[in-house]
Amino acid sequence: MSRSSLRAGFETQSPAREASALTRRLKSTARHFRSGLHREKLKLFCLEDKQPVCLVCRDSQKHDNHKFRPISEVVSSYKEELNTALQSLQEKLKLNENIKGNCEETVQNIMSQAEHTERQIKQQFEKLHQFLRDEEEATITALREEEEQKKKKMKEKLEEMDRHISALSHTIKDMEEMMKASDVCFLKEFPVSMERVQISSQPDPQMPSGALIDVPRYLGNLSFRVWKKMQDIVHNTPVILDPNTAHPDLVLSEDLTNVVRIAA
Repeated sequence: MSRSSLRAGFETQSPAREASALTRRLKSTARHFRSGLHREKLKLFCLEDKQPVCLVCRDSQKHDNHKFRPISEVVSSYKEELNTALQSLQEKLKLNENIKGNCEETVQNIMSQAEHTERQIKQQFEKLHQFLRDEEEATITALREEEEQKKKKMKEKLEEMDRHISALSHTIKDMEEMMKASDVCFLKEFPVSMERVQISSQPDPQMPSGALIDVPRYLGNLSFRVWKKMQDIVHNTPVILDPNTAHPDLVLSEDLTNVVRIAA
């Protein structure tokens, strides 16, 4: 197996599997504390080969001109080095655990923020919806009032027209009867009949101006007019405060435009 393959296999091992493998290696080493070649106790450590050796190994050609230290001395030095690395890893672990805790807390904060923000969005839109409903109701109410007023005027005009038509009908009927009368009766009633004709010849009633609904009053630029009115309840604030960067002791207003109070 190539070195790259060994490295790849090692890098893909999980931390738990690596720890388990280390435990097995330590147990195996503890059982073989003698030199495999000479069956002597391992008392020295070869600084060149980085491995423990026995006294016989020290004098062998394999370790010629090598430097050695007592195992206890090397172990003490290595333990100090490893302990320093261990403390660094422990601090790193603590830091990672703190970061994890912060991340978990942030997830809860995100959920809380989303819920609170959604509730505020609905409240803001409900104000706008209520404003539009009120404007719709006021506009339709004005339309209905104009409808009633103009229907009343037209009913009065119709009653006037009925009276005028009735008077004309009677006059015409009388004139037709007089035309059939004898000459003496005709001459006798003629002045009166002509007087009635003159009265009936007055100008005819006219259709009143502005009788129909003033549709442009209600539909003309309706959206724009409502938008202009909406400016009375909608304001633009050039500076918006960010609750994510505000000091934790500060409480911001619902619209994020000012500090409401200082928390105790």
